[in-house]
Amino acid sequence: MFWALFSGIGACANAAYFIANKKFLQTVEPDILAASGFLFTSLFLLTIVTVRGIPTLGADFFLAVFVTSAINVVATTLTLRALKSTDISLAVPMLSFTPLFLVVTAALILHEVPSFIGIAGIITIVAGSYVLNTSAEHTNLLDPFRAMISHPGILSMFVVSFLYAIAIGFDKMVVLNSDVVFGSGVVFLVLGSAFLLIHLLKRLSTTVGTGTLSISSASGTGFINIPLRDLLVPGIVIGVIITIEAITINTAYLDQIAPYVIAIKRMSILITVLYGTLVFREKDLFRRISGAVLMVGGAILILLFP
Repeated sequence: MFWALFSGIGACANAAYFIANKKFLQTVEPDILAASGFLFTSLFLLTIVTVRGIPTLGADFFLAVFVTSAINVVATTLTLRALKSTDISLAVPMLSFTPLFLVVTAALILHEVPSFIGIAGIITIVAGSYVLNTSAEHTNLLDPFRAMISHPGILSMFVVSFLYAIAIGFDKMVVLNSDVVFGSGVVFLVLGSAFLLIHLLKRLSTTVGTGTLSISSASGTGFINIPLRDLLVPGIVIGVIITIEAITINTAYLDQIAPYVIAIKRMSILITVLYGTLVFREKDLFRRISGAVLMVGGAILILLFP
């Protein structure tokens, strides 16, 4: 059961990741936050590779890196936008649906099939989603689901949960075709470079239009007027968090099928909801935690009935 321990550590790191992003998004642009975090993660992981050595790469390595990178660019963009505009305790619980989607995607991509008894877990996840989205003004049984559809941030995170279910299959494929460190180091290098390029293109189009293009200055800026503090502090903090998450989850992948690993990882939702309610002063503590507990409980049922 060491895989469950590693998944639990990954869950704590995953909760810290969302909490840190929510905090840094108050002052840092989403693209820069993603770029700095992913590039520092790649730096940390590839530094470890210099000690371990580059593993023998499987035939599907580069395909898996390309697919998961492309999906994660979209998923990360949606996630950061949702965290910036939506209560963290409402947005993150939508990721509880990922183990549900993984039942299908893992079977197609990895040929990993969990037990059908996990349907009980699926029902519990749906019940948790219902409780999470109910409030005093709801008068119809369909009102919570309408709220999910009508709220851009919540809906975005629901879409992200599906995208992650696809990406996770290729994440594990990356690990199986390399090792628990090198493959993720390459993926995060691609992701960080992609978000840096996206930001630079956006800034370039703006500065060229106004005639104020500047590559660096004595005030401690670079990368076309990106403050260095926006690159270093968030990047190092988030980089350390993702590095821990990547290594622990990748290690768990080697011993258990992806849906069960991610089911345990989604325990991070409880930590995130509690933190969001107490620290960010988000409302409806009892309802939100009750819904999150049910959703995570559903994921646990999927795990306990393999």
